[in-house]
Amino acid sequence: MANIIDYIAWRGDLPFSVVPFNDIDSLILCQISYLDFSGIVSERFKEYITLDDAASLFRSAKDFSKRRKVGAMINSQTVELLFAAASSKRFGDVKACGYTTRFDLQKEEQFSAVTFLTDDKYAFVVFRGTDDTIIGWKEDFNMGVLETVPSQIDALFYLTEAMKSIRGRFRTGGHSKGGNLSIYAAANIDRKFKKRISCVYNNDGPGFREETVASSCFRSLAPKIRSFYPQLSIVGMLFSHAGSYTVVESEQAGIRQHDPFSWHLTKDGFVSLPGFDAASEWFHDTFNAWFRALSEAERSRFVGTLFKVLQATDARTNSELEKNWWQNSAKIVGAFAKLDGPSRDNIIKTVQLLFQIGHHNLPAVQFLQSGGARAKAPVKSRT
Repeated sequence: MANIIDYIAWRGDLPFSVVPFNDIDSLILCQISYLDFSGIVSERFKEYITLDDAASLFRSAKDFSKRRKVGAMINSQTVELLFAAASSKRFGDVKACGYTTRFDLQKEEQFSAVTFLTDDKYAFVVFRGTDDTIIGWKEDFNMGVLETVPSQIDALFYLTEAMKSIRGRFRTGGHSKGGNLSIYAAANIDRKFKKRISCVYNNDGPGFREETVASSCFRSLAPKIRSFYPQLSIVGMLFSHAGSYTVVESEQAGIRQHDPFSWHLTKDGFVSLPGFDAASEWFHDTFNAWFRALSEAERSRFVGTLFKVLQATDARTNSELEKNWWQNSAKIVGAFAKLDGPSRDNIIKTVQLLFQIGHHNLPAVQFLQSGGARAKAPVKSRT
């Protein structure tokens, strides 16, 4: 089945004036945002470079071999996607500007954004999803613990600055955490800017705390949100969501369905399904019931202790963690053993609660897998 690179082969010769910007175009630019454009795309919103020229500089960069290593969590075909898009008529003249990236251990933040200007007179602000860094994944967990995380605050500031600098209509979006950031920024931006935002693309991004989704600023944005999740979504089932969604068929299994290259599509759009797989429904119900059952203090202690144990490996990225897995496993076990009694008990009790809730929900999953009704979705499905 075809993927996003095939789409460029099909539609690459057609400008946006002929075939309007669509959901797949959004996903392609969101995936390209995972690449390191430092020193290639200007940090300023008034200085532009075409995607074609940016790709040429990316390819000829002295540290190209380093830039092309996107880590264990990002598909290595992303570099190929950039080159295919840049050489096409559809994407080659798209202008890029406002590139920013930051990584802050103290603030527990991993953030990056870039703005694309398409020939249909729109600006598309894209927020990068979680990269290969462990601190980036901790920030994801912090979304369920803290009212706001640093990346959300920076996303709001970035979108505001972009809309001050660039006239006209806007789209915003991202994959994974990038989808969450795009929703947060668009929901909380000043009203005079919000009315200039036409669409928010959320590609399998995690949700928000229930009270956040229930707020008036989120409810007012919901009609503009276009969310897409693979049939067995894991990341997208975290926490609560605003707006409706589309379930996309994927060729991969389990967590690997989070990879946009696995999403099936035609030249006209994604191959959609009527609902999630039973396993995705089970994970959604189990994880969120478990998280709601924990107090604020218990959530914070669990996340803090979990990543304290992981940090004992001295690995900064998931790639480093996997590379020396047996050695790092021993360090993790050793770090867990050294925890004080209350911290160790918190981890054990919290995990036990997760298994108890999961076991309680299991009969429903077995019924669905044996031919029962297809899993229901957490929000009303988009048609």
